[in-house]
Amino acid sequence: MKFPVANYLFIIALITLTVFISEDSTFILPFLAFISIDSSFRLKERGFIFFITIVFTLCFILTLLKMISLYSFLLMISIIVCCDFLHRYLSEVELKNTLYEQLLSQFRKIKRDSVEQEELVRAEERTKIARDMHDSVGHKLTSLLMQLEMLSIQNNSESLSELKQLARESLEETRFAVRQLKSTEATGIQSVIQLIRKLEMESHLHIRFTIEKGVLSIPISNEQSIVLYRVLQECLTNAMKHSHSKEVEVTLTVDSLQQLLFEVKNKHVSNLPLIKGFGLTNMEGRLQEINGQLRVLRDEKNFIVRGTFPLKTFGEGLK
Repeated sequence: MKFPVANYLFIIALITLTVFISEDSTFILPFLAFISIDSSFRLKERGFIFFITIVFTLCFILTLLKMISLYSFLLMISIIVCCDFLHRYLSEVELKNTLYEQLLSQFRKIKRDSVEQEELVRAEERTKIARDMHDSVGHKLTSLLMQLEMLSIQNNSESLSELKQLARESLEETRFAVRQLKSTEATGIQSVIQLIRKLEMESHLHIRFTIEKGVLSIPISNEQSIVLYRVLQECLTNAMKHSHSKEVEVTLTVDSLQQLLFEVKNKHVSNLPLIKGFGLTNMEGRLQEINGQLRVLRDEKNFIVRGTFPLKTFGEGLK
């Protein structure tokens, strides 16, 4: 109801008009009791007080006009008092739920900041270790290799060749280890898996993540990885906000046309018409940038987001 107070007042006016037309006015009490109880669920504080005052005034006037008995008036007063207690209780519950959502949002933010800070500290530590390995171990191995080269020129020995080979292998392994330590950001499907883990940690979502065979090894560009990451993030965030069940199914698969297909499914509680907001429009635009498509469906129980985009082929990756 867009204007609940006005609707309730209109109903009261119809009931009052009927009282003056009909000889029997006993039917008014069940109607007034039902409307009063219903208003305690739907109206806000000011609207409820205003409406209950109107009901009390109406009952008082009808009692003075002897259209309802004193006993009926007292019974209606008892119902109004009970409705007031019910409305106060529901208001406190709504306030507690609002505070809980605010605290939960703050907790998620603090936990997210904590995870990001921990990742930052780890990245700094890895960078420091990589720098030390490069400056210390790498330089010493390079110096050792140069000295072995000098010795091999002076003394043509097979054992020196073996030592040089061992030094080269050690230097390559050290360089590989340094590169691995410096590379801290996950790409491709691995970044999506990290997203799932992160959202599970900081929310109450129960995510069933299904990866079809061959998905982990598909060639996916950085641009496609970012789009997939952001689209799934928006889908899971929407499920976290709007789905009361907190159960989400995420599926990644590859079809015969070498397209990546993803599906995010969660239960919905609203039967309102589906309207594409900024989030869905933004996801659709992101997929169109990589020649993809987005479909939003809703059946009797589930809200489903499906998307596809063509994979970056191996040949395109070499170009």
